[in-house]
Amino acid sequence: MSFELDSLSYALLASIFSAAALLSVRNARGPDIHPLLLNTQSDVSRVRYPGGSAVYRSRMYPNGAPLLSTVDRTIRTLRDFYQAAFDKYKSNVFVGKRGDNKSFNWLNYDAFEKKSKQVYSGLIGTVGLQPLSDTETSFVGLYAANSPETLAIELGCHCGGLVTIPISAESTSSHLLHVLEKSRLSVLVIDEGLVERALSVLTGSKTSVRYLIVLGNVNGSNKEVAEKLNIQVINIKDVEAKGTQDPVEQNQPQNTNIASIYYTTNNAENGKAGAVLTHKNMVSVIASYLAVIPPQQRITPKDRLMHNLPIDNVFGHVLTGLLCVTGGSIAFGDEIGNNDVKADVSGVLSGALEAKPTIYASGAPFLTQVKENIEKRYGNSFLFRRGLDKKKAYFEDGRLVEDSKYDMLVFRDIRQKTFGNNIRLLLIDNELDNGVLAPFFRAVLGTQVLKTFNRPETSGTTVLSMFYDYLADPKSCGAPLPCNEIKLEDLPDQNMTSNDSPNPRGELWIRGNNVFAGYWNDPEATEAVMDADGWYMTFMLGEMMPNGTLSIIGRK
Repeated sequence: MSFELDSLSYALLASIFSAAALLSVRNARGPDIHPLLLNTQSDVSRVRYPGGSAVYRSRMYPNGAPLLSTVDRTIRTLRDFYQAAFDKYKSNVFVGKRGDNKSFNWLNYDAFEKKSKQVYSGLIGTVGLQPLSDTETSFVGLYAANSPETLAIELGCHCGGLVTIPISAESTSSHLLHVLEKSRLSVLVIDEGLVERALSVLTGSKTSVRYLIVLGNVNGSNKEVAEKLNIQVINIKDVEAKGTQDPVEQNQPQNTNIASIYYTTNNAENGKAGAVLTHKNMVSVIASYLAVIPPQQRITPKDRLMHNLPIDNVFGHVLTGLLCVTGGSIAFGDEIGNNDVKADVSGVLSGALEAKPTIYASGAPFLTQVKENIEKRYGNSFLFRRGLDKKKAYFEDGRLVEDSKYDMLVFRDIRQKTFGNNIRLLLIDNELDNGVLAPFFRAVLGTQVLKTFNRPETSGTTVLSMFYDYLADPKSCGAPLPCNEIKLEDLPDQNMTSNDSPNPRGELWIRGNNVFAGYWNDPEATEAVMDADGWYMTFMLGEMMPNGTLSIIGRK
């Protein structure tokens, strides 16, 4: 007896077998990545000098090969990066910020490019800045929160050879005065709500500030105070109007030109010196992120970034550049100070619920508060506790599971009410203490979570944890980026050496294309942290794990 099948029957059977095969693959117990790749995350030099560990590099750029500086020979500066994005993604949504009605207002790439060029031209025409001078005559200070307006100024400056000096809106008055005095800024762009504080700081001080460009309305009484200080107050709209009326061609910077100078409030070791970052420094970090993200996790125009990092955290600018060059979008929400441990968690995350980012980045203090809120609300639930244990058990098999019954019963609700339902990647800035955040959010959100070790002197990220590394040592921050190499120097007085058992320990030193050009106008501070071979001494204590990842274990 024989059976004959028509085309429809064949198609039906093929669909059934395909579905069965798909479910079989989906439910397979195989790990998300081969364990051998997780066991060797760095290339280790065969030779090391006395007094220090071996040199560790990214596996992608091993010892003997040049460190990564760019993704393409035609892209050498931030202008090259941004211009390529502006040319390719004109109609794509680029930046957005919540208005008074709590909904987001968006600008596409084309409109944003025009805005950045208008601001650049307006700055040149209004206050007489001199591009490419790499001196105070090219400096633009930004004392504000991150916003589409501040980003337009940053990109306009970077694309035309001006230098930005960001100052967090949460900075103390003493830090603001320190930056103004050390940098000799003459032009300060400022949020409307910060003008009064800035004028108070400037009164009686010896700074070079001569222009306040206000992002918002100009208060009459503040303008009078400024005039007595011989400071001209200008509305940003007037600057843009000047740029529209008298456009100026942007100058082409070189990769050795200064892009930004970062004075950070937590840089106590070097007296809050300003780290000078060149275009080469910044480009190499962005290029490294593009290189290490696996193809199946690559960032696309469908991705949307949201972070709560202050404007003087260079990591935020690196991520912004990364989303820009890949055609993604950036949603600006509330910011969190570097050491704010009592933030309005629900208020900060309300922006994420509206914008629905796919990528979220934050410092460890804020994410610790988010974790505590989740545990306070759900921690007594049997389903939550049982589900958390089960999801973490999957990590032992090298798998990240997001469609278990516990996801349907409890975790999807958490995911929806925290970062929105689209989150697929969470980046943690400098979790250096106990390392509990990454496994917790990986299990609860069912998403990739990466830890980073960031410093202003290294243009942001130095080491980054690896995708799919679900069983990483809790204190591990990951392996070196392709743009830099790291080593540990012995500290005999603290009983830390490269011969320690079970792992080498010592002071973390970093060298590479992302390492800063020195501290602005402070050769003594620069010499104190840089050796003759270009190694930057971080004053941080590290331990190299057997799989080639770095753990931060303290400060020198």
